[in-house]
Amino acid sequence: MADANRIHCTCAHCRLRSLMGPFIIITVGVLFLIAQFSRFSFGDLWPVLLIVIGAVLVAQQLASKQGHISS
Repeated sequence: MADANRIHCTCAHCRLRSLMGPFIIITVGVLFLIAQFSRFSFGDLWPVLLIVIGAVLVAQQLASKQGHISS
């Protein structure tokens, strides 16, 4: 129950960081879907996953930390 009292930061930097997992899962799902219905295999498409991860990390670093609450 210690998490109930935990204060969550809502700055732009922390919000983007919390979206990394969902973006990765969605990207992997889309890549498998594309591989299923096209001539491309997942082996051809996996670099897209690195591009998405890099884009989220760049956006996170450029996001404002105004109002950041450190833990």
